[in-house]
Amino acid sequence: MIENRKLIKLKSTYALAIRGNMEDKYRQGDLVVFPKEGDVIIMGDLHGNLKNFHKVVEAIDLESHPNRHLVLQEPTHTYEAQEDRSFLLIEEIVFLKSQFPNQVHVILGNHELSEITGKEILKGGICYNILFLEGMKKEYGQHFESIRELMLDFMKTMPLACLAPNKIFICHTTPVKKYIHHYSLDFFRKGTGNKEKDKVMVEKLVWGRDLSQEAADEFAKKVECEILIVGHTACKRGFQVPNSRHIILDSKGNFATTLHFKFHRSYDQKHLIKNCIQYIHKKAVEKLLEKKIDEEKENLEENISHEDM
Repeated sequence: MIENRKLIKLKSTYALAIRGNMEDKYRQGDLVVFPKEGDVIIMGDLHGNLKNFHKVVEAIDLESHPNRHLVLQEPTHTYEAQEDRSFLLIEEIVFLKSQFPNQVHVILGNHELSEITGKEILKGGICYNILFLEGMKKEYGQHFESIRELMLDFMKTMPLACLAPNKIFICHTTPVKKYIHHYSLDFFRKGTGNKEKDKVMVEKLVWGRDLSQEAADEFAKKVECEILIVGHTACKRGFQVPNSRHIILDSKGNFATTLHFKFHRSYDQKHLIKNCIQYIHKKAVEKLLEKKIDEEKENLEENISHEDM
């Protein structure tokens, strides 16, 4: 059960993080537009993995690098058939956002949207939303409702995507091809003017899983970018390269990855894969693969898998 002192601090931290989402100086509507100078570290789906989160946050040292940004996605729900305590990761992210409101950017994923809308996520007969709620009730007790309301407000104020000046677009996933004609940078900046249509478009965006070359080319053209960095799809080896534009990151397991690049440099997909993807647990990965990391990255065919989350 949460102590009163921690409860007061947690509520205050949530309020600061929500304000940080809304007043992020790089935010234009639901799009974070990065400056011309600086760098960014992008994480894929986390799903409650505190260990991976802490390791990355400690390594990148945001305090000493004021022009450095961190993009996070999908902390919500764990994929283990046991008690879900992924809300504790959300607490940690909220605290980090409150400390670095213009450097930490948490983009909306389908699991956050499912909590907002009440659309349940089921896999293998398990409802992740129910496990999540049960864990929160156990942790927060009589304060559950007030904490959940703040958590949902934090999720509701998350941006949808980030745009880097070197034509790299970051979002949770990309929509199915038949819906892509609805999207543009203007949609991310100011919506369509029709709230109901916007809701549908957000849902199609964060639930999409069309990784075909044709869909990737069309969406990249719509958002005026060359490379698309996403999460959403589980990756056995930490990342996937399903076409010439997408790079899929997965940050929740032993093969968890991040992607780090600078805003003033130009990159193509191959350069990002070879030089900018980093394994969070590099030594463990080397041992498991019994190969050097660079050798694994060069053989792209071995990294293309279609195992969905």
